Amino acid sequence: MWAERYLDRLTAKLKEVQTIERDPILRSAAAIAEAITKGGMLYVFGCGHSAALSMDIFYRAGGLLLVQPILDERVSLHHQPVTEISEWERKEGWAWELLGNSAAQAGDIMIILSTSGRNGAPVDMALAAKGAGLTVIGVTSRAYAESLPSRHSSGKRLHEVADIVIDNHSAPGDAEMDLPGLEQKVGPMSTAVGSAILQSLVVETVANLLARGAAPPVFMSANLPGGDEHNRKALARYRDRIRYL
Repeated sequence: MWAERYLDRLTAKLKEVQTIERDPILRSAAAIAEAITKGGMLYVFGCGHSAALSMDIFYRAGGLLLVQPILDERVSLHHQPVTEISEWERKEGWAWELLGNSAAQAGDIMIILSTSGRNGAPVDMALAAKGAGLTVIGVTSRAYAESLPSRHSSGKRLHEVADIVIDNHSAPGDAEMDLPGLEQKVGPMSTAVGSAILQSLVVETVANLLARGAAPPVFMSANLPGGDEHNRKALARYRDRIRYL
């Protein structure tokens, strides 16, 4: 069963990340916890499916309240025609303005998601965020990025700009399954692995905050008894930092 083979490959990939990326995941979570303790926010940026992935830890039951994705219609999957996303992802210049309008500031954290790590907008955002005094965490694939030249005028790729790099271990091209009779591989893994990386960062960050004696700002499911009241109180407590209300 090919579905089973895909799941086996994905399980192995997750184990790879768990083993090899332990240190950058721990360092990233510690940096996020430090920023939150000092009054900061966690920002997340990506294009296309990475933009969709950035929403995976936003406004989520069991997730951190102080997370703000930086979204733009031009690189969101509901943009029409959707093929223009690829063009905008490659363009430089506009990500700097996007960051400037986001309320992100020095001391905040920026996670940038880009599996290839080579396109203009993610690299621009990384450079802009670093220039503004944010700590940049890049979630990317070194193997993918190093197999191709940068499309950014600086010649840099995301892993060459970010302060901390978490490798999602995706193969060049992302898709990894060879099916007989088809030249193109199928079965991308970056979204599933990326989601696991992001959620592991959330869990480790919450553990860090608890170890510091801080009350972690976490959403509760609104479908559970007391969920609405819990969330109302949490949102009210951190309203001065929140930009999405």
